[in-house]
Amino acid sequence: MEDQQQAAPHLVAGEIQDLLLDNPDVEAFLTELTRHSAAMFSTADADVFCGVTLLRHRTAATVASSGERALLLDELQYQFAEGPCLLSARKGVQVHVPDLAADDTWPDYKEVALAQGIRSILALPIPLPDDSAKASMNLYSERTAGFDQATVQRATDYVQQAAKGLSLAVMIAQHSQTAANLRAAMASRTVIDVATGIIIAQNRCTQAEAVELIKRASSNRNVKLREVAEAIVKAAGGGNVETHFK
Repeated sequence: MEDQQQAAPHLVAGEIQDLLLDNPDVEAFLTELTRHSAAMFSTADADVFCGVTLLRHRTAATVASSGERALLLDELQYQFAEGPCLLSARKGVQVHVPDLAADDTWPDYKEVALAQGIRSILALPIPLPDDSAKASMNLYSERTAGFDQATVQRATDYVQQAAKGLSLAVMIAQHSQTAANLRAAMASRTVIDVATGIIIAQNRCTQAEAVELIKRASSNRNVKLREVAEAIVKAAGGGNVETHFK
């Protein structure tokens, strides 16, 4: 483990390239990278967990993690809307918490992270060419002062040397999320349009009046517009409505 840590700064570029070649799928690449990072900074007496946070349009998501524990530690920060990885991604700064028990910067998050056995945290910003998105690599240690000055420098060098591969992968992940969101939005729009047409035919009303009926039902039932529209289509015998993409 120690040899791996010491050699890492000199081998990062080659290792990242190997990971990219071995994992052409961006999600698989990022997952392997976080596992590689966790192993690199773990020690004989304390495990380290790693996650990569993507912050876009004020919404944070973990695009990869070394395991369920790292994912949970990231997502707890999103739940509280505060924490070291969010600060690092938002401000583009390194955030080092050597002794979480003695740090009161994020009291709510601190309590749950300590309960997960975490004692120190290091979050490092990942430079991205697109200003609409920000990212960070998050390292969690089970040991107080788990990241000494030398380790912090190694981690900083690691992210800097891995920046091109990391930023490319994160940007691809970002666009994949955008495409998925677009498909979901278009699918939702399709079923709403079909439901609107059904209401117009059944009630001989205008399009605006039909849309208003769907909105009113959505509000009264406290469900999404898509769900109301799907119920209308199903009741009319239309079955499932699909959006076809070329």
